[in-house]
Amino acid sequence: MLRQIIQIGLPLILPFVIYGLWLKWARAKAIREGHDIIPPWNKGPWLMLFGLGVLLTAVILIFTALGTGAPPDSIYHAPVLRDGVVEPGYFEPKE
Repeated sequence: MLRQIIQIGLPLILPFVIYGLWLKWARAKAIREGHDIIPPWNKGPWLMLFGLGVLLTAVILIFTALGTGAPPDSIYHAPVLRDGVVEPGYFEPKE
């Protein structure tokens, strides 16, 4: 579950979090400097932020799929139940 949150949820919301932090900083700066125009929250680039989140999530998932795992020519050994204990499956490199 934690892996799914890190690989999918975090990259999806990261652009929104960064935009929110920037907006908070920009509003505080505008108020501090006495500007009449304060950046509004409701006129944000929501579609662009969502698109960036989806793109970032896709890049991370593609990198994970292509950059991790066993080599294609390795041999898979299925899990085995021995003496009431499940020994997990594993990949053995082909020689």
